[in-house]
Amino acid sequence: MDRVNKTVLDALEEHQSIRIHGDLPTKKLDSDDYLASTRKTISEFVSFWNDIANLQLLAVEIWPRRSYFALDFNNSKYDYDKAHTQVIVLPVYLLRMSRRSGSWRIFRHKPEDSHLAKRIAFLHEGNGQDPTPFLEDHIKGVVYGNPRNLLPPLEP
Repeated sequence: MDRVNKTVLDALEEHQSIRIHGDLPTKKLDSDDYLASTRKTISEFVSFWNDIANLQLLAVEIWPRRSYFALDFNNSKYDYDKAHTQVIVLPVYLLRMSRRSGSWRIFRHKPEDSHLAKRIAFLHEGNGQDPTPFLEDHIKGVVYGNPRNLLPPLEP
């Protein structure tokens, strides 16, 4: 955990704003409440990070084997009302939990910068005015009951 926190501190010093793309085994989560169990799983990190940054958990995606979350640090450009049309690209760090040991690794994952930004805009579009974090459960099925509009997000 100390290495993860050091990496985050160094990243914030370098970039000011970053995005964590979390990756963890779905079997480590409680299937009755994926959102709450994701929060619980990352709570040790978040309690430390809350003291050093403005955090926002934007989305959690559940898949049969792996689940993912997006967590923004100091994203001053984020505007909930416009987030479905804005693609805010931030440096992405992949935080991955090992399936076997439950230990965490973190590393800079530049290929995800633009892709994750577009995915977050898409989730805002599909989830309409629902509050963040958005939960997409691909095991039970995803239904967008009230999308904001049909316009694609603007490119950065």
